[in-house]
Amino acid sequence: MQKKLFKHGGSYAVDLPISFVRELQSMNVEIERQQGRIVIAPKSELDTIEREPEFKTFVAALLQDAMHRPARLREAKEVWDKEWDALLKDVPRGED
Repeated sequence: MQKKLFKHGGSYAVDLPISFVRELQSMNVEIERQQGRIVIAPKSELDTIEREPEFKTFVAALLQDAMHRPARLREAKEVWDKEWDALLKDVPRGED
């Protein structure tokens, strides 16, 4: 399907097929560049911070710091307290 972009305020817009919009659970979508394409997909409740483009850079910085200063690393049980339990109470637990 080919669509033409049109001016809408100070931006550009594109009309989406009504069938696409009717199938959405909510009116929020993800717009992402993938290998020279623009992909518009329904936003899922399963979308997480790991999907954010900055996350990979953040984790790389943490890893680099840990590798340069391994003496600063601690066992989780040494630093875990009830504040963490309260903060993470609604976060689904994985297999890890």
